[in-house]
Amino acid sequence: MLSKIKFLKLAKYHIIALILMPIILIGAFLLAINNLTATAEETTITPSGNESLIDDLNKQIDEQRKKLDELVDKIDEYKSNTDKLKNQASNLKNQIYILDNQIAKAELDVKAKNEEIKVTELEIQKVELQITDNEKLIAEQKKYLSAFIRLLDYYDDKDYLLILLNNNSFSEFFDQVNNIEGIEEDLQKALNRFQEMVEKFNQQKKELSDKRDQLSSLMDKLENQKDILAEQIETKQQLISETNNSEKKYQNLIGDLKQEELAANNAIAALERKLRQELEKKGDQEKFNTLGDVSMIWPMDGRRITVYFRDPDYPYRNLFEHSGLDIGLPSGTPIKAAEAGYVAKIGINTKWYGTYIMIIHNNNLATLYAHLRSANVSVDQYVSQGQVIAASDNTGFSSGPHLHFEVRLNGIPVNPLTYLP
Repeated sequence: MLSKIKFLKLAKYHIIALILMPIILIGAFLLAINNLTATAEETTITPSGNESLIDDLNKQIDEQRKKLDELVDKIDEYKSNTDKLKNQASNLKNQIYILDNQIAKAELDVKAKNEEIKVTELEIQKVELQITDNEKLIAEQKKYLSAFIRLLDYYDDKDYLLILLNNNSFSEFFDQVNNIEGIEEDLQKALNRFQEMVEKFNQQKKELSDKRDQLSSLMDKLENQKDILAEQIETKQQLISETNNSEKKYQNLIGDLKQEELAANNAIAALERKLRQELEKKGDQEKFNTLGDVSMIWPMDGRRITVYFRDPDYPYRNLFEHSGLDIGLPSGTPIKAAEAGYVAKIGINTKWYGTYIMIIHNNNLATLYAHLRSANVSVDQYVSQGQVIAASDNTGFSSGPHLHFEVRLNGIPVNPLTYLP
């Protein structure tokens, strides 16, 4: 009889344990879900951990931007002064003032780009800190999600859980557990949201890195422009010395250069017509026509453009419109034909272009290569695209070793960048 009573008591305790255990586990389960939900709702894009560092970077960025703004104001002043000087009468003294202002502006441009680079580097550091903080949050969110999945897997295997959920006395639990699927979807959305944040920050970091590379390239360009402007002042000082500081002799020189430029412009169209007529007589026009549409290549290796087509910052724009591209390169650099065609003109040691070569192409186009050391081709010669036709130098009215490259349509200068890749 006693053994029967003990058995009944043990059975009673076992039944109670079976009932209470799921209740306790479900309570813990729902508490974990509530905590997880709260975590997902309270998570923001401003995580803790590096706030003080980020604040310090923001202060540094603001300080650098103030310096940059001050430099920009000074740059605008020099640009305004240069524009005023260009509108004044052309004389030797005024031209020196123009060059001096442009050199000062170029130096400030270099400093301004330095400040922009500093700002960009600070912004990159800030984004990297933000990414680090958000990655930590995502890792934490994944831990919660993993715990949630483990709980779901655990309860899926328990038959007494189904019995408990079907009991009307636990309707509150039934309602909450029915929301598990919705909670899981919310948590997945939260995780996706954080992952998207990381992708966004990575993209921002790449963009900032690209911007820094771009600024570095601009720095190189500005350094080159400053060197060229310094060479232009040196050239101008040499002209003063050669003319014994005579304004009259200087004006005569400028007049001669303008006449030579005008004569060259007028001759190009006439030379092209004449050469085409000669080609027709020789029966070579058919070969010329088979060249098809023009597709030019760069006439040298490297693309360090120092002055653009009709560049507003061209130091002699008050005297001459810049009719092509100036491409900085060392003396002796091989110069190649940008497109197949026939050599129409070779000028030797002229005042304006120095030694130059003009090649005519199909579609009424012509190219001109100036300030050369020597020519490797002859007039009327057919040249193929990419063929070396000359070596670069600093002949003629030039501020330093570079290639002056022109493209002309029906004898009129057009922007070479329209035809180059």
